[in-house]
Amino acid sequence: MTAAAHRRNPAARLVCCGRSWGGVERAHCCRRFGGCGHVFDDAALWDAHRSGGRCVAPHELGLLQTITGIWIRALERPQT
Repeated sequence: MTAAAHRRNPAARLVCCGRSWGGVERAHCCRRFGGCGHVFDDAALWDAHRSGGRCVAPHELGLLQTITGIWIRALERPQT
């Protein structure tokens, strides 16, 4: 992101619980409120990982972690 774009949208970079991520559409499970501290690609993934009000490990849901630490859906592989 360019400096000019960041000034127009300062919320594009967020920090909490020692984590930093880009994108206001991301969903963070905040440790200050009993969460795990992970950051998810969207609210639906966050909801899926909070089954029964407790955190489920992202890898147990088949999620993959990007190099920036965001948990995302795995791409489906085509059948051969």
